[in-house]
Amino acid sequence: MNKNIALLALLFVVSLTASAQVKLGLKFSPSLNNSRTFLPSDTIDVEPVNGLFKFSLGLIADMELTNTYFLSSGVMVVPKRIGIDIRPENSGSFAPSTQYFDLQYVQIPATLKLFTNEILPDGSMYFQVGGAADIKVFEQPVEEEYGFIGDFSSFDLTVVFGGGFEYQAGLNTALFGGITYNRGLTNVVKTTQSALNDFSIRTSVLMFDIGIKF
Repeated sequence: MNKNIALLALLFVVSLTASAQVKLGLKFSPSLNNSRTFLPSDTIDVEPVNGLFKFSLGLIADMELTNTYFLSSGVMVVPKRIGIDIRPENSGSFAPSTQYFDLQYVQIPATLKLFTNEILPDGSMYFQVGGAADIKVFEQPVEEEYGFIGDFSSFDLTVVFGGGFEYQAGLNTALFGGITYNRGLTNVVKTTQSALNDFSIRTSVLMFDIGIKF
């Protein structure tokens, strides 16, 4: 079902380009994945494993509102790797462990992109702010024997901040590079295989963007 929703989102972006002045592009983003964990427990300590590396890619669409303001959307494939260190408090009875989970989302951003005037010939800086809906299409533990987390939620909402530099390489071609920070707002843990119902994970992704627009 989530894959069908992602397909409908792609069709929506394509239909948007047919009714407005939109520039399409491709973006490739090496990404660092971080997590924030919360568990009110006196027996178990769970800490995130941060700095995990993944690659994101997808289609972007910038719709012109004015010469310097653009509504930016698209469809991105955003893999996330979540790692957690599980330790007993006060020399508890179970063995410590580190567990990793691979998740894959289709992300539909809705952001405002603001461009400066040219600071170099044919080159401008841009700043980006908004939000995004992340639809989970895949999840898998790296090792099958993991038992702390049962399932992950189907959706995540993120706040998006970013900036970069865009160079007009030709009449209809632009190259850009920048950094985008996605900060998750919702708990991505749906169920745990223990009685720890208050355990939560919120994700953060730092993307190093490289792309081209046509």
